[in-house]
Amino acid sequence: MRTLKIQILLIIGVFFFLASCEHDDPNVVKRRGERQVYVLTSEGHIYDLMGDRIMELPNCEYASEIISDGDDYFVSGKSTKGKVGYWKNGKWNTLHIDFIDSVNHETQGIAKWDYYIYLFDYPYILKNSGIFPLDDCEDFNPAGRCLAVSNGKCYLTGMEYHGDDNRPNDAVLYYEHKGRYAKAILPKPSDDVSGHATAIYAYDTVHTIVGGHVGFEPCIWIDQQLQVLPRTFNPPTPEVDIPLGHVSSVARLNGHVYACGYEDGDDGNMHAVLWVDGEPRHVLTPRQEKIRFSFAEELITYGDDLYMLTFECYDKKLANGETEVEIDILIWMNDRVIAKYNDIDVINFAVL
Repeated sequence: MRTLKIQILLIIGVFFFLASCEHDDPNVVKRRGERQVYVLTSEGHIYDLMGDRIMELPNCEYASEIISDGDDYFVSGKSTKGKVGYWKNGKWNTLHIDFIDSVNHETQGIAKWDYYIYLFDYPYILKNSGIFPLDDCEDFNPAGRCLAVSNGKCYLTGMEYHGDDNRPNDAVLYYEHKGRYAKAILPKPSDDVSGHATAIYAYDTVHTIVGGHVGFEPCIWIDQQLQVLPRTFNPPTPEVDIPLGHVSSVARLNGHVYACGYEDGDDGNMHAVLWVDGEPRHVLTPRQEKIRFSFAEELITYGDDLYMLTFECYDKKLANGETEVEIDILIWMNDRVIAKYNDIDVINFAVL
């Protein structure tokens, strides 16, 4: 079972390079029936809520994240032309930065505020055509959802890897400081456990929520203050450094803090969890089939609604009496499933 879980965690790490999308004081909030939901695959294909493909991004070698702003959507990733930039509404936009735009780059995160586009292109954060280096980032690995912007203040999170000297890893937060990005090490319960940050949400200019895990426990950091999140189950502590719970995405809506991810059950399988102000709720669709595992991967707020992306792996019964393993990819709005995909490798989504 541990081998299966390691494989799943590796898949999650490969597929999801996303920063959680936030609507920072949106000018217009559409009614529910007027909204569009676009899902993105790593190949650069975009599908609608019904599962119809509406766009294949031109010259896309790899797509990492889709976000929205009003009626527009933006995608980060890697162009086959070797330029640094992004796609807006399916059209490629090159950023003309003289000393790097002819190099083969891959942007691993994207955010937007006003008319500024922010991209993470290691070891820099790009703001339109401006380039801002990260301090002390030789061992930095970006989070799955690494960038967040609020009122023009940009933040970046991820993990500082210490594999060479066998020290536990650290969760880190980068913030703007004198034309560069300074690094803050996020606190841990003790120095002998690892910290891992995989998502960030920014609000009210100076406030941040970071999600991940410390040691074996799921956690969030609110304004760099650690909060270990409770788990419902109590499985045995593993012998290897794999968490018993993990936060993959965070958000804030109407004063409430949301975090989603998974926790290990007593059987060792992952169970999707949504923490609301620190209280865990399991997230599953009603079905007769046996669930092998499930996890929640992304949160997006829009208006007064909370959208969530989850995965469920189950045993599907065939007509001949045998079973095969299936994975449903689900999008929820509040407590209701509004879309299901089972043959599209969704990496994240946007609401616009």
